[in-house]
Formats: sequence, structure tokens, C-alpha cells
Amino acid sequence: MLNHVFRFMALATLAAATSVVGAQTISTVIPFSTATNGISVDPVRNKIYVVASDPTDTVFNLAVIDGTSNTVAMNIPLPSGASLPTVDYLSNRIYVAGCNSLVAPTDCTVTVIDGNKDSVVTTIPISTTRGGGLTGITVNPLTGLVYVANANDNVIDIINGRLSKVIDSINLNGNSPSSVALNPVLNLLYVPYGTNQTAVVNASTKQIVTTNTFGSSTVGATVNLLTGNVFVADQEFNGSSLVGVLGPLGRNVTNIPVSAFPTGVDVDSFTNLIFVASPLTGQIAVINGSNNTLQATVSNVQAQYIAVNLVTQMVYASGQNGVTVLTEK
Repeated sequence: MLNHVFRFMALATLAAATSVVGAQTISTVIPFSTATNGISVDPVRNKIYVVASDPTDTVFNLAVIDGTSNTVAMNIPLPSGASLPTVDYLSNRIYVAGCNSLVAPTDCTVTVIDGNKDSVVTTIPISTTRGGGLTGITVNPLTGLVYVANANDNVIDIINGRLSKVIDSINLNGNSPSSVALNPVLNLLYVPYGTNQTAVVNASTKQIVTTNTFGSSTVGATVNLLTGNVFVADQEFNGSSLVGVLGPLGRNVTNIPVSAFPTGVDVDSFTNLIFVASPLTGQIAVINGSNNTLQATVSNVQAQYIAVNLVTQMVYASGQNGVTVLTEK
């Protein structure tokens, strides 16, 4: 396990040190028959995982993309309604959250996949309450714990990845999470509520440390593990949409205007570049985290979700046009 960590850190550091500054360009588009959903990257093995359904929206698969060729290597069957993957690159397990709202009661689950065998290990039931669904998922590779934003029950469910079962939950005091992000070093969770609030949660004590006030409709978050800064996408309804920059403990640093109604956001902790998908305008905003300014905008990318491979410095945007692959610099 430690060998994977050292290899990952060495490759990422080398990639960041040898990169050449330039403009972000579209490298290729990986086609799918319908719009793709959530996306996540395994930087150690250079694999990208994206959830896709068939045209009837009844058959769901986890497409495994080879990051070297940027082609789909295989498809792994998922339950109906699956949408959001996350990768534990140390244990090589993938967790996919989703809800099938077409059945009663609602069937919300997390599917556990063995990345070594590309096969399903088990499917964990999460919630049968009808509501906002499962809106986010993240994993701490240092502890093997998986955190699921459960907007049905207004909690963060905690899964023990090694046991493949729900072991606890974090009470959000009646607030509905719109996503969840994690700093595994500080063991802090960042939970936007879809309002003007984002909670900072101590994952060890399962207590809310503070609640940040910013924006009006916070929807997505990501963490730079080196600086500790948190980037929260906010869908302003009156005025410019924003990405809020928070300190590790939730202090407001600054706000950065971006294209209307941003959704997905991800960061390369080594290059300190943040990528924000705005599907309504078909644009990807590129933020320089060193000075917290908008560095560039890439057009003609209809993406709702985004994931960065910080080893290869490639960006994967998932949405209406399938998966668009962009160079980071």
C-alpha cells in the first residue's frame, strides 16, 4: 500500500515539475450513446471511471477508460440509477452511488467494485426514503472509509470499505447535502448544502466544526491537498455564478466569478489549477489557485462532471457529449 503512495507522489511531483505552461486544449472526445454521468480518476493506474446508461435509461454501466489510449476498455454492470463514482487508489476499489427513483420505495445504493478484477464485489443499501437522492461520494484512502452525501435522510453515511457495509452516519441537523469533499490529511469533510452554507465536518468526531456562509446555491466542492484550500461551486441566481475559495477550516478567502450555473469542480493539487464545468454555457473555467483568478475558459464542452489526473495532467469532462479529454496546460 505504501509503495502505491510513494509511486503516486513521485509521478505527480515529476509531472508538475516538468510541465510546460500553455493553453488548455481539447485532446479528444470519447463518444457514448447517451450523456454520461459522474466521473472519477485513478491516477496510480491511469484509469478513468464514468457512469453511463443506455438510450432507454434502464441499463447502467461503469465504463472503464484506459488513460493511455483514451478508449473504453470495458463496461461493468451497475444498478439502475447509478450516477457517482469515487476511487480508493490504495485498495483499488471503486464505489458508485446512485438511486433508482422509478421503484417504490426508492432504492439508493453504493456498488463496490474490485478494480483488480473489474467486477462487482457487492451492492450496499443506503436509503429507501424518497427525496434528494445520493448527491456525492468520496473516500479516504488512508482509512478506507467512504462518505456518502445522503440528501434523502440529510446525513453523511459512512461505509467501511473493507467490510463493505454502512457503519455510521453524520447528522447534518436537517440540512440536505448537495455534495461532499474530503481532506484526508486533516480528515475534514466539506459539505455544501445547496444554499448559502457549506459545513466543515470533523470526520473523526463526526461533528460539524463550523458552517461557512457564502453564495446562494452551493453545489460542488474540491480540496487542494497541498494548500488545504477548498473550492466550492455556487450557482448564483441573481448575478454572476461563483467559485468560493475557503481556507481549510472554512474561512472565506475570496470569490471568483465563473460561467453561469457551475456544477462539477476538481483540482490538481500540484499545479494548483482548478477546473469548473458549466453545462448551461458549455464552458470549462480554469482557475489559477496560486492567485485565485480566472486564468482561462474552454468553450464547446457540454460537461456536468469533471475529474483531473494529476499524474498525466489530463482533464476528463463528463456530460452531454460523452467524455471530453483536455490537456491541463
